[in-house]
Amino acid sequence: MNFINQGEPVKIRIGGLNEDFTWQTIKTGEIIELSRAQGKALNFQKLKTTEGQIGDKVVETKQIEVPEDYTPDDLFFKELKAINGIGKKTAEDIVEWGTKEKLIESIKQGKNLPFRDDVEEKLKREYGR
Repeated sequence: MNFINQGEPVKIRIGGLNEDFTWQTIKTGEIIELSRAQGKALNFQKLKTTEGQIGDKVVETKQIEVPEDYTPDDLFFKELKAINGIGKKTAEDIVEWGTKEKLIESIKQGKNLPFRDDVEEKLKREYGR
């Protein structure tokens, strides 16, 4: 099976049990063919491939599974960064201040938000509907 190293570089033993083995360093992002047990023991991710076609030629494409460990805060953070004029730091400050629901409720109640005026206006425009 093919595996990909998503973590730190690892030195592994490749080859026979006696004297015909070598040590090989598997770098981050490098693909290697190992047994299922070895791949699991090293915490490598299984590399899936599917067949695709480019014109008349059949090709294999690699698929790397990415775990979806999104929390509501992560999704809210991405929403905020998508608003024109709100950067990473400001979005982090807003998420640290509260949730999307708290923001919407504060806007509905007409409370002043603890952010710069321009950011407050953008948030009211986006979430004040």
